[in-house]
Amino acid sequence: MKVCIDPGHGGYDPGGIGNGLKEKDLTLDVCLKLKPLLEFNGISVILTRDGDYAPGHYENDQKGDLGARVNSAELGKADLFVGVHTNAGGGTGVEVLVISTGGRAEIAANKVLPYLVQVGGWANRGVKTQNVMVLRETSMPAILTENGFIDTATDAAKLKEPNFRQALAIAHAKGICDYFGILYKEAISTQPTPSVMYRVILDGKQTMALSSQESAITEVKKAVDSGQASGGGVQRTTDNINVFEYAANSNVSKTPIMGEETITIEQCRQFLLKNNSNAPDIIPFYKKNGEILGIRWGYAVAQMIRETGYLRYTGVVKADQNNFAGIGAVGNGVQGASFSSQEEGVLAHLEHLFAYATTQPLPAEVQKVDPRFDLVERGSCPNWEDLNGRWAVPGNGYGQDVVRIYGEMAKETISDSEETSILRKISQIISNYFYGK
Repeated sequence: MKVCIDPGHGGYDPGGIGNGLKEKDLTLDVCLKLKPLLEFNGISVILTRDGDYAPGHYENDQKGDLGARVNSAELGKADLFVGVHTNAGGGTGVEVLVISTGGRAEIAANKVLPYLVQVGGWANRGVKTQNVMVLRETSMPAILTENGFIDTATDAAKLKEPNFRQALAIAHAKGICDYFGILYKEAISTQPTPSVMYRVILDGKQTMALSSQESAITEVKKAVDSGQASGGGVQRTTDNINVFEYAANSNVSKTPIMGEETITIEQCRQFLLKNNSNAPDIIPFYKKNGEILGIRWGYAVAQMIRETGYLRYTGVVKADQNNFAGIGAVGNGVQGASFSSQEEGVLAHLEHLFAYATTQPLPAEVQKVDPRFDLVERGSCPNWEDLNGRWAVPGNGYGQDVVRIYGEMAKETISDSEETSILRKISQIISNYFYGK
């Protein structure tokens, strides 16, 4: 029996980014921990990469890079291909992808998934079909695991912990052994087991246990301050004593949706391209239409980034729908609305925000393109934080997450070369005006 283990992304491609983490680093660490576990159980392992780059990689050529990984599995005559990834786009939980249902890949996915759900204690997003190259081009059964959301604070907190990544590797190993009909044997660990752990308790429920009290306190504060929980604490495992308690401040200021924007197109564009170099340039549409509607359009850009995963579209909504805010994607696989152009999709997004934020009619020069404009309780959410549980359900911390992303964008410093380019454009516009062009 032989398995090809593929740590997702690598090299020039960091994959998902969030909460100070890069997907490529997490997946490599899990896979390096997984390899000896499988070998201890008598399963041969091919690693598509054991460092930042995959052997035979193609710089800045994703298709070529993925092809090299497929070739590793094919040349090695693997019996199963397992890609290990983390998700992005603001959700939570774990899922396993296959190219189609009804085959050996689906059997493998259903063997692995329960172990991943159990170790993470997170939502089971199920087995899903997706047309991914490494699943499509491999001749052997192939699955791709999506282990939590790197841009969701609670999931990222788990992934940050080396002990949790070890547990994640064990969960993969147990599922793979189960697929091959092998009784999993626990490898003898050379790592000392922490004598004390600290439970993170949010709204009365344990979400994780960390080896560092300071890290556990940080996670509680982060969850409460972001609105994901109303209160929480840290509990020591040795005696079940609460060593820290923290509650939400009811006087926390909120962030209005309407108002004048101060962020620049260049800051938004630079931040987006850092996380997705292939992202289409739709930022100018947000500025143009946001100013007409009186919306702080930079925050709408941040919401678009959260909804689409930096325009990577990892959920049910697809890129060709030009739906940048998940309008009409109400769950149970419903893909939502489609729009005829990128600008129309941006306008629909802004109009939907306008409907939530104010009872005023749309400006006369604006055509209503949002199909759900009249379904919104007008003026019910004047602030971004008010969208929690309305735009997204359950939506804990949804508005706070948008504000956080905006804050990261606002820190972008435009390079001198780009500033010079902007000045040249301004100079050219002035010159054209005086010369009657």
